[in-house]
Amino acid sequence: MSWNPIDNPIDYMTLDDRRSPGLCTISKLSIPRTFMVQKGFGFTGAIVIYTGLDVAKFTATLRLDTRQDWDDWHAWKPLVDTPPRGTRPRAKKAWHPFLEMLGVSAVLVEKLHQPVISDDMSSTIAIDFIQYRRPRLDLSKPDGAGDKKLDPNSAQIAVNSATIEGLKSALAGGEE
Repeated sequence: MSWNPIDNPIDYMTLDDRRSPGLCTISKLSIPRTFMVQKGFGFTGAIVIYTGLDVAKFTATLRLDTRQDWDDWHAWKPLVDTPPRGTRPRAKKAWHPFLEMLGVSAVLVEKLHQPVISDDMSSTIAIDFIQYRRPRLDLSKPDGAGDKKLDPNSAQIAVNSATIEGLKSALAGGEE
């Protein structure tokens, strides 16, 4: 059975197997797909090349309501602090059901925001994360809906031919 927030609410995330303090909310989590669009001169439409998945980005917002939450924050904060000068940041193992759904298992801190204290003395701290994932080859041209497959050489010849014809007509129009 898969997780759902109604039957099993999760109000924390873990970094390097250490539970976040207070209540944690994950937001803005997405893994953008990237494409390269190649258009030809005088053509409507384009060849779309899928170039892979970009890295995920998201924000974890911690709500600290009690003294114990603040004590836990101070103990957990070294996980998200800026690394000492001269050392490289190290990706941390991360877990939350939303991260697991999108295959995010290692992250780096992109930004640590200041605490914001509300009128009721509750505090929130936002932390922006970026996914760590080693690159791997993931390049392909998606098939169109019901389109005939066009081999890459024929497609490039069609684009080049259209460009040449467009340039010829531009030159002919300039001589008149």
